[in-house]
Amino acid sequence: MPDVLRDPVVRLLVVVYALLVLKMAALGSYTSVLRIRRSVFATPEDYALRGITPRTHDEEIERVRRAHRNDLENILPFFVVGFLYLLTRPSLVLASIYLVGYLVARSFHSIFYIRGMQPHRTIAFTAGGVLTLAMIASTLIAVARAG
Repeated sequence: MPDVLRDPVVRLLVVVYALLVLKMAALGSYTSVLRIRRSVFATPEDYALRGITPRTHDEEIERVRRAHRNDLENILPFFVVGFLYLLTRPSLVLASIYLVGYLVARSFHSIFYIRGMQPHRTIAFTAGGVLTLAMIASTLIAVARAG
């Protein structure tokens, strides 16, 4: 095992990142499955290939696409924040709260988004945002103390 993976915080970060990537990939795949099942495609050539008339809108597909886009807008910056936070050599307990909490919040956010469940979606989104901001604050405080 590489030396860097001996650190339990690094291992936790790797597992959480991998699970978040899998979650994002699952949403993308779910969009594709819905498109095929409902014959609602993204491009004119897909309709031409199947010899069917284009449909312009399917709310369920669009909802999944919006959930996926929301992941891209929030999880990708979280990857940067998590890496910077890791550089501060945080405690495993605090890192677990931030990282696992974020993973759980974003997972529930996707479920609530796809199912159209408010205010649950907003609560999950806010929880993930608060955890990200807490990691940013912890990182900045650690950097200020080091200098």
